[in-house]
Amino acid sequence: MLKVLILEDEPYLRQGLVNKITMDKLPLVIAGEADNGIDGLELLDEIKPDIVVTDIRMPGMDGLQFIEQARMLQEKLNVIIVSGYGEFEYAKRAMSFGVSDYLLKPVDREELRDALLKAIRRIEEERALEEERARLLQSHALNKETLRQRYLTKLIQLSAQTDMHDGIADHGLEEVQAHFDHYLVVALILEPYAVPHYSFRDGEEELIRFAVENIMSDRMESSGRQGVLFTHAIHANELVYLFGFNGTEERDAIHVTMREALDGIQNYLKLKATVSIGKTVERIEDIRQSYQQAKQIIRNKVIRGTGHIFEYGQFQEQLPIVRPLLSQEEERILQQWLEDGNETAWARWIEQRLESLVASPGATFSQLEWFCVDVYLLFHKFLAKLPAPERLIGDMDDLLQWLQNMETWREAVSKLNSLAREIVGYVMATNHELHTDVMEKAKQYLDTSFNEPISLQTISDTYYIHPNYFSKRFKEKFGVSFHDYLTELRMNAAVNWMLETDLKISHIAGKVGYEDPAYFGSVFRKCFGTSPRQYRAQMKAVK
Repeated sequence: MLKVLILEDEPYLRQGLVNKITMDKLPLVIAGEADNGIDGLELLDEIKPDIVVTDIRMPGMDGLQFIEQARMLQEKLNVIIVSGYGEFEYAKRAMSFGVSDYLLKPVDREELRDALLKAIRRIEEERALEEERARLLQSHALNKETLRQRYLTKLIQLSAQTDMHDGIADHGLEEVQAHFDHYLVVALILEPYAVPHYSFRDGEEELIRFAVENIMSDRMESSGRQGVLFTHAIHANELVYLFGFNGTEERDAIHVTMREALDGIQNYLKLKATVSIGKTVERIEDIRQSYQQAKQIIRNKVIRGTGHIFEYGQFQEQLPIVRPLLSQEEERILQQWLEDGNETAWARWIEQRLESLVASPGATFSQLEWFCVDVYLLFHKFLAKLPAPERLIGDMDDLLQWLQNMETWREAVSKLNSLAREIVGYVMATNHELHTDVMEKAKQYLDTSFNEPISLQTISDTYYIHPNYFSKRFKEKFGVSFHDYLTELRMNAAVNWMLETDLKISHIAGKVGYEDPAYFGSVFRKCFGTSPRQYRAQMKAVK
């Protein structure tokens, strides 16, 4: 539990802050209270709080003076200041001291909760960083390897203008640079696997990666190749080999060696992997270009499958498309199918177009990507009459992110068909009344059906609206999140059932939409600070 110190000279306001903090059941404990900065400093030294919530205007020593001196005692202290409307200059000065947050009186419970959560996250992040630092310092060898991976990852990812020369001698590149005049990057992506796997048990993922590295190294050494092998510092399933060589004929030999490595990984470890070989560069400082090309072409495994070796120049990667992939006539027909609700025709067309694209000998991931983007833009154009088309299909960033995570082209078929179904369902359900206030309807649905199993997906399926969009708009319109509003409805109904009937708590849980009585009890305790049974007893005793 994190410790909180509260400074407020008004007793009732101080107690109000205590109540608001304890009601939210955050991982916090009120470790001390004071009504001025002088007493606050004494408590600070005594209890070493993690978070301080302080008023600005207090007798003796005000909040600003307290913060100034507290920083000398506890540099990383998280401070949340509370002030009135007429104290802007004080607040502005306080913010210059690096306080965590600034709240206006009267303090809103949700705003206080958000500020505390932000402070908690900051503390947890700082502690995680400290733990990581301590862990790395425990093992010099591990620290050295980690730094090596980070340096080499930066070398292949940062721009050529970034000065990385100082680390070349420390990380095995000096000899490569001294003996060779050409360089390239080989990237190997290990496909997902589940442990236990083959002869590896749970918790031995590091051993699996080590075994893959050994096979790669053995193949390269036995072929007389020289380079630097490392695991990507961010992507643990990605191995990178930075090669040095002389002349262009050695590229073919590298391909043969990588084929042997892939076969070894498949035969001995029963794992699937894909390899890509980037373009050749003449300066080691330009190795990023080779890596970027390798990363780009390895995405072709989405079309070709795993277990292949892709090389720079193997595919005629398309330049930016000059003409649209969809003709005007196709667009007209496709939009008509959406208007008519013809899901079958849409599904058939998407399947045929993607199968045709993938079957082409020169098909690339870039073409698949452009096709998906063009279809998305068609959807967006069709939905232009809506105030916000992304409510149904998400925005372009959502699509691009999804494309980067796609594993097989079949996922594109499912994704595009799913978006088409969302649109058709919406059009058919609303009979083209595209301006219906879905938020009000959804709220009415919650008001009358809160006792049923309801989730964001339920709302999405019922009103043909994207879950993320609905969640954001609901909070904007009603000032409360979907989850909190549904919980409040259910808790109020539960209280009525408890006070007006003798039904068992487990029965009441079911009547307000909770299939699991234990989960209902947990939510109830979070809202009211006590169990349903205790609450019923207390309320009946008062009556």
